Amino acid sequence: MGLFDKAKEAAKNFAGDLKEQEAANKELAATPMEERVKMRPEGVRYCIVNNLGKILDVYDNKVVFTSTKSTSTLITGIALGTSMTQGEKTIYFKDAIGVQYKPSSIADGYIQVETAAGGMTSTSSQYGGENSIQFSGKDKNAEAEIVVDFIRKQIEEIKNAPAGGVIQQVSPAEELKKFKELFDMGVISQEEFDAKKKQLLGL
Repeated sequence: MGLFDKAKEAAKNFAGDLKEQEAANKELAATPMEERVKMRPEGVRYCIVNNLGKILDVYDNKVVFTSTKSTSTLITGIALGTSMTQGEKTIYFKDAIGVQYKPSSIADGYIQVETAAGGMTSTSSQYGGENSIQFSGKDKNAEAEIVVDFIRKQIEEIKNAPAGGVIQQVSPAEELKKFKELFDMGVISQEEFDAKKKQLLGL
């Protein structure tokens, strides 16, 4: 097989792959969210698929943006100067600083997860960036709002968590037991133990 024939065969295979991937994307997008999640990797809570060949999988601790092989991805990449290849971007909620959301109306809507490393937001990053997914149609807004609310909640919980994790509350009985052990060891006096006991029991 000559060089020209090999190139022709490769182009044919690529076109076949494009059609197959686009068909899979359309099928996934047309599936209700509950069923769509079951078709995604284990641990996915929510999933959004758009007509540009992009998928957003939302987990408890991260989001994963996947750009699939599609004609729309190629055209968008050429128009906006973004990547035209398949790829995956994972953002952990601990590294996120916020989420932008614009509902779909006359123009497309989008969800964008912001990170400190992401820099300034631009129209290009909102619609073609690796940290965002766009969607069309007002019927998609309800689905998008559920996803955005969940992402915001997860980011807030992580940001508001005490440093070093959750602080365990010690009950008065457990605290009193510790002071009793100190008293038995002779570390504190009877008076100190009695005073602490009254304080802990509210006497």
